[in-house]
Amino acid sequence: MNETYDPGSLGENQCDRRSLLLGAAATAGIAALAAGTPAAAAAQGSAGQECMTIVYQSGADVRFDFGYYEKTHMPRIMELYGKSISRFELRRGVPGPDGAAPPYVATITIWIADPAAFDAANAKHQPALRADVPKFTNATLIAQRDRIVATAS
Repeated sequence: MNETYDPGSLGENQCDRRSLLLGAAATAGIAALAAGTPAAAAAQGSAGQECMTIVYQSGADVRFDFGYYEKTHMPRIMELYGKSISRFELRRGVPGPDGAAPPYVATITIWIADPAAFDAANAKHQPALRADVPKFTNATLIAQRDRIVATAS
């Protein structure tokens, strides 16, 4: 079943962040890291590590197919970019405490393990990946490269 974004509902198909990440890890063919291990802590990111943050703006007529993104687009990125990515997160925007719609239907964070390899893969594969975007959303995409300054637990 392909689940699409409806800004007015949070249906029974909504899953929590942990379930989504574990499902994405299994779909992408990567092992899920056990919580509490040094490897898991490293996967959270550390000062100096680079990330790519992508947001898709919400709106009245916006559609976002989370099922397609999770089962097709995300594994494709993981396959094409390989070990240059250490972690990939897909998050769904949820209404605020006052019930207001979220400003972003979806937020993606890609934790970059090898910036040079990531840039090479990006130069090679970004046009095809951008061409895939209309298959899962009509939302405006905003992307930004980030560097972690500090972390806290």
